[in-house]
Amino acid sequence: MNSTHSVCNYSLLRFLPYPQTGELVNVGVLVSCLQPCLLHFQGEGKMPARVHALFPQQNSKTFEAAMKAIRQDVERITAQIRAPKSCKLAFTELVRPRENTFRFGEVRTISTADPQIISEELFRRYVRMESAASEAIPAQR
Repeated sequence: MNSTHSVCNYSLLRFLPYPQTGELVNVGVLVSCLQPCLLHFQGEGKMPARVHALFPQQNSKTFEAAMKAIRQDVERITAQIRAPKSCKLAFTELVRPRENTFRFGEVRTISTADPQIISEELFRRYVRMESAASEAIPAQR
């Protein structure tokens, strides 16, 4: 594990099929660190029960296809990243506001001793809503 901390930015991917109601479910997280240069996405593979409970009329196959497309897009972009500047530009482009069913939320910042595992910790905490998530992740205010 690193003896120094890295500063990372992250944004939660939100499923918001009816923007007029404001109801949403977090379904993924995108993390970017400049030192070390890292861009990582973690998202749901299958439609979670929480999504189905809140939006029962949504088609699970459509949801899963959209998540797969997002994952592939991030992987394609990540493969082209060679330097911290390109990592920052890619993150900024991916999380920019869009009028879409899947939208990234506000950009948040976190300090971590291990950038390689922070996306998993954030995913467990904010997407899976596991209460036993790492104590290293401070609550957002």
